[in-house]
Amino acid sequence: MSPRSITEEEFLERESELITLARSLVDDDCLTTLTIDKLVAESRFSKGTIYKHFTSKEDLLMAICNRSIKEMQDMFIQALEFKGNSREKVLAVMVSYVIWAKLHPMQLFAVLAAHSPSVAACCSGIRNETHKRHEAKLMGLMARQIEKAIQCGDLRLPERMLVEQVTFAMWSASWGAMALIMSKGDSVKLGPMQLERESFTNARLILDGFGWKPLSNNWDYAATIKKIATEVFQSEITTLEKMGTPFIFI
Repeated sequence: MSPRSITEEEFLERESELITLARSLVDDDCLTTLTIDKLVAESRFSKGTIYKHFTSKEDLLMAICNRSIKEMQDMFIQALEFKGNSREKVLAVMVSYVIWAKLHPMQLFAVLAAHSPSVAACCSGIRNETHKRHEAKLMGLMARQIEKAIQCGDLRLPERMLVEQVTFAMWSASWGAMALIMSKGDSVKLGPMQLERESFTNARLILDGFGWKPLSNNWDYAATIKKIATEVFQSEITTLEKMGTPFIFI
């Protein structure tokens, strides 16, 4: 008897189950030990079935990355529901980024690893296109807030500077702080660094540097951060407390 063919919906449900399992393996162990064989050993599916979903370990890694970026998108959208001025709304996005990273610390490094050219080279075309689409949407959410700030007069870009440069400056400052602090190990120099404080210090320096109003000396952004966290992300804050890694208000 030939095997039963499955519907597209069943195929996608199975793939989602496999990605969820792969993420849990990364959380329980580490990113470098994740392999297709390990996923086969822990799943209820055969190697042949799993290879119908992921062409390689790198393809699986990109699938994890894409799931993570989609989660970030959802949190960014949630953050932008915060009622505040243009700079507060951008800060809300940054708060959501920090919260996501604390909820999924190992997934942060999966996203970082997926940006390696060697990973993209070993992925399916569909997986790479999905990655590009998700990342473009993620950056687009921030770019639209920058454009709104320009339109309302809160931000004036220097001559010949692009909106994308502002987005990149904020993204790289946030991601850099997270990656360095969360992977610090026994580093003496990074020991005193604290994720929330350094992330929002970077945000303050970037936004003040661009002259994004209201400037830090004209607004209580510490109060804004607390308001964002408690009004928009209270369930996530509660989860972090249960995990033993509470969100630290600055």
